Amino acid sequence: MISVTERFFKDRRISLALAFLVNAALGSGYSYGVFRPALEKHWSLNAADSGLPYMVFLAVFAFSMPVGGALIERIGEKKTIWLGAVLLGAGWVLAGSAADINSLALYYGLMGGAGVGLAYGAPLSLAAKLYPDRKGAAMGVALAGFGLSPLFSAPLMREAIELAGPVRGFACSGTVLAGSIVFFSLFLRRPPAHPHAHTAPGLAALPAQDSSPSEMLRSPKFYSLWLCFAAACAIGLSVIGITPSVAAEVPGLGPAAGTGLLMAFSVFNALGRPVFGWLADRLGPAAAGALPFALVACSAAVLREFPDSYAVFIATFAVLWLSLGAWLAVAPAATAFFFGLLHHPRNYGIVYTAYGAGAIAGVTLTSRLKDLTGDYAAALGPIAAGALAFSVISFLALRAGKAGRSHGRVHQCRGEALQE
Repeated sequence: MISVTERFFKDRRISLALAFLVNAALGSGYSYGVFRPALEKHWSLNAADSGLPYMVFLAVFAFSMPVGGALIERIGEKKTIWLGAVLLGAGWVLAGSAADINSLALYYGLMGGAGVGLAYGAPLSLAAKLYPDRKGAAMGVALAGFGLSPLFSAPLMREAIELAGPVRGFACSGTVLAGSIVFFSLFLRRPPAHPHAHTAPGLAALPAQDSSPSEMLRSPKFYSLWLCFAAACAIGLSVIGITPSVAAEVPGLGPAAGTGLLMAFSVFNALGRPVFGWLADRLGPAAAGALPFALVACSAAVLREFPDSYAVFIATFAVLWLSLGAWLAVAPAATAFFFGLLHHPRNYGIVYTAYGAGAIAGVTLTSRLKDLTGDYAAALGPIAAGALAFSVISFLALRAGKAGRSHGRVHQCRGEALQE
């Protein structure tokens, strides 16, 4: 006889909630901006130097995703999460003894980034398997935890900095975060543990349209998706990294507002993921991918015209954070839409390398512009122009071809059958 506890953890909604919580701990890297002003003061750094660990973290995170995808298929989601948590925790603890910004980049950036990259795809893979009928929305919910992470991790890190200093604070924070990842993942259950397993299409039952990684790499749709995702990440990640610094330049805010703003904006980052995952299910990847770029273009243009307005800053940065969250849901949904679920962990791992390319390009550009001009407003014009261009490009490039539409209809019909 199945106990109440067993029934509780076999409910696919509980596993989806746990995937959300695992991602909330994994997403702690988004709160690096809390450390940045203190590190600049502690080691007498400029903006480009203080951004190095964050840039390395994001790049390694992205480029280790294909390895994580292969591990998921080989050893399963839970063990992959554990491996990533150990590597992330070790990196953050070693970062607590860093002697300079370069060693911090090595420990926090290289080791911590690799840990997140290995584990990141596992909650996403589980969400898609748990809800094959609503995979875009389900992946968006799991990803919302990653975007919402600063709401939990930013105050933790602020407290760690005050108690242990800007360097030792990494060790304190990393210990808590890695422990949280392991704890939440202990209770994860994958299909067919949930009661809908006998009716939900398993991975082996997917149609012949599913593409292997080598087949995906021969498709023009892959390169269109990769380019648009890289552009979205270049814009979004640079905005996230400079949020506390920009807030410090806005009259009426100042440096003390940085942590609170990270927490507030993370809500919009998280909200963008289930909302645009749902839109990708309903409208397809072209429309769902073009809309965030259009929102970024409008927001950046308005902020450039009113750089000293408190209200404009809050409104526009909320939209900018939401738009990055949007593409982090559109990209995995589009990967499933065009290339299927059979090899989704590995396929999306390859697509996700665009995140690393975008991190390098975006963080480098905004940091250099800040050092050359003295403020971050100089980046707003290029951001607005680039986002407007990619709004058009993504809509044209990601329109489904004949096979894409057929594949989408297959999954839509399956979803309708499940709901009946």
